[in-house]
Amino acid sequence: MVNPRTRARQLASAGIGLVAAALVVTTTVTANYGAASGTTGKGTLKLVAAADTVEVQAWEGTAYVEPSVWLAAYDAAFEFRASHTAYNEPVKQTLTVIRGKKRTTTTAPAAIVDGMKGFKDGLRVTIKNKAGKVILDERRPLCPGGYDRQRVQTDGATGPVYPEFCGGNWFTKGILYGIERGMAVPTFSDLEFETKGETALTMTMRVSTPVADFLGLPTASRSAKQNLVIVDACAEGGCEGDGEGEGHMGTHSAHGADDDQGARTVVPREALEGAENGRGRLPLGGGAGGTSHGKPKKSSLPDLVSVPAWQISTAVDEEGTDRLNFAANEWNAGPAPMIVEGFRRGTSPVMDAYQMFYRNGKQVGMKRTGTMEFHEAPEHNHWHFLDFAKYELVDAKDKVVSTSGKQSWCLVPTDPVDLTVPGATLRPGQTGLESACGSKSALWLRESLPSGWGDTYDQSQTQAFDLTKVKNGTYRIKVTVNPDGNLYETTRSNNVSHRTVIIGGKAGARTVTVPPYQGVDTETWWNEE
Repeated sequence: MVNPRTRARQLASAGIGLVAAALVVTTTVTANYGAASGTTGKGTLKLVAAADTVEVQAWEGTAYVEPSVWLAAYDAAFEFRASHTAYNEPVKQTLTVIRGKKRTTTTAPAAIVDGMKGFKDGLRVTIKNKAGKVILDERRPLCPGGYDRQRVQTDGATGPVYPEFCGGNWFTKGILYGIERGMAVPTFSDLEFETKGETALTMTMRVSTPVADFLGLPTASRSAKQNLVIVDACAEGGCEGDGEGEGHMGTHSAHGADDDQGARTVVPREALEGAENGRGRLPLGGGAGGTSHGKPKKSSLPDLVSVPAWQISTAVDEEGTDRLNFAANEWNAGPAPMIVEGFRRGTSPVMDAYQMFYRNGKQVGMKRTGTMEFHEAPEHNHWHFLDFAKYELVDAKDKVVSTSGKQSWCLVPTDPVDLTVPGATLRPGQTGLESACGSKSALWLRESLPSGWGDTYDQSQTQAFDLTKVKNGTYRIKVTVNPDGNLYETTRSNNVSHRTVIIGGKAGARTVTVPPYQGVDTETWWNEE
C-alpha cells in the first residue's frame, strides 16, 4: 500500500527502445516530394545536436543537463499511436509517416513497445571523463514527442500539433503523439548525474540499433557526441531553493493542490504538413448563441465516462477521524468537447451555468444546466460547478456506507485518457476555449473537458470517506459522473465505475487492501510497496 500523496504523473519521458523483430506494413506508398534546404526529400528522422560544447550547471554535486540533442523530422510528419483494447492487454504501437496526403503505416513489434511511454531502452546516454572513465551509462525510453519543439525547415509546420508528452496513467487507453514535418523534439526531458569535481566531460547519445532501424534513421544520424563543461552554480550563489535544476520538467498534477488555472482545450487540429494538405485551422465561435430547442445532436455532445478509483490509502485527518483517501477521474470520450459556462447572477456568489455545444469547432447551441458557486476555502477560492460527480463507499448490496465531502468541481483537463477517440484534443493550449476557475470578482467563466481528456481529483481530509462507522470488510468505491443527468451527453451507460477495497485494522490505525483492477495494480506507482 502506498502512502497518501498528491497524484503527479510524468507526462513527459525521454526515450524509446526497440528489440529487432518483423515489421507489419499496413500501407505502402511511394512519396515524390521536393527537398527543402538541409533535407533529404524522402522523409527522414535524424538525431541532431544543437552544439559541439554545452555548459552544464551543477548544484551541490548534481549536474542537470538541459535538452541539447534533438530528434528532427525532415520532409514528413511522423505520427505515433499507442493503444490497447483492455487494461491487461499489451499496448500496440504504430508509426505513420505523412507526406502530404500520402501515409505509410507500420506496426512496431510488441517486444519493443514500452507501454504508452514510447520505445523501450531506445536511447543510450554515456558520459566519460577526460581519462575515458565512464561515470554514467544509462538506457532510457525514447519518446518521439516533447515539450520544447524547434523548427528545422523553412517550409515545415508553422506550429506544434501533437501533445507535449508520451505516457499517461494506469487507465490511459490510447495516446497519439509525434513530430510535425520540419520540426524537432528533445531526446530527453531531464538528465542528471553526480559529479566529483570534474569540469570537462564527453557525452554520447545513441539511438539503439533496432529503434533506429524501425524509425529509419540514417546510419550517420543515429548518435551525437558533445563536450560538457561543468559550472558550479553554488559558487555563483545558485544553491538557494529546492535544488531542482532547470533541466527538470514539471508534471501535470491533480486537483487537491493548486488548480491549473491556465489549462485549455483544443477543438481544431492544425495542418501537420504546413499548408499542403489544406486542413488548416478551423474557426472558433461564430455559431448560434441562443438556447437550443429540442435535444442537441449527438455530433455536438460529449460522452462522460467514470474511471475506477486509484491511489487508495487510509489516514487519520487533522481532526483525528479515520479516512479512506482515493483519487478519481471522469473523462470525455467525445466526439465533442464538454463546455460549461457560468454567468453571474447579479451580485450574489452564484452563476447560472450553461452547457455549450460545439460541432467542427463552432458553437451550435446551448442549454441551461445548473449553477456554479464560489468556493471560498484554502487552496480553492474559485468557482465550482455543482453536481458533476458523486463519490460513495458502498457494500456488496450497493448500499451507501459513507460519502465523500466533494460536491463541486472546477473542471480542468489534467489527464489524457484516450487521444485516439474521434474529435480528440491533442494539445490543450491552442484555442480560445480556455478552462478557468475564476476569481471572486468574475462575471463569467468557462470550464471544459476536451475530448480524450479527464479531470482527476485527490480526495483527502474532509473530502475522503469517513470510516468511523464503517466495519471491517469488503466494499466498493462507487464513482458516478453526471449523477443527476443535468449534462447532455451521447450515453449515460458508462457513467458509473466501481473499485473493490478491503477495510481492516482498528480505530486510529485502519488499513486498506486494494485488489488489482482488470490486471492493473494501481497501488504500486513510483515502485513503492
